[in-house]
Amino acid sequence: MELTPESLRRRILERGLPEAAATIATQGGSAVHPALEFTAESISLTSDGPSISVIRHSGRTDLVPLWTSSATVTVFSAADGSFLEWSAEDDEQPWQSWPDFASAVRHLLTDLYENMVSDEHRHEVAALLLPEDQIAAAMVPEER
Repeated sequence: MELTPESLRRRILERGLPEAAATIATQGGSAVHPALEFTAESISLTSDGPSISVIRHSGRTDLVPLWTSSATVTVFSAADGSFLEWSAEDDEQPWQSWPDFASAVRHLLTDLYENMVSDEHRHEVAALLLPEDQIAAAMVPEER
């Protein structure tokens, strides 16, 4: 699979995900909100980048990378509507899966919570990624 920034943006939007998710994938989280600078990085589209490596090794063509949360862990949207966290260092199986985008965003907001980002900034991020009626639930940190 060969992705360009524009084809990645188009695939994300075709999944019904918000423009902010496409911006994170192509420009990095700081382009959406400063609180995301180190938590949601853009997708490296080079053949040796972690996201493309996972797609290649998994053999799954339905995966659309959304953001990288460290050098090797990427959140993907799958064709069945689920969302997966997958590491290029362990590309056999995803580390986590969520039934919907709101759950993946809750995970991201929990990372921000653990990094002591203010509730105000976490709420701003949630509002950029989710409909109003899903924000309150996403703001509750996951138990880890």
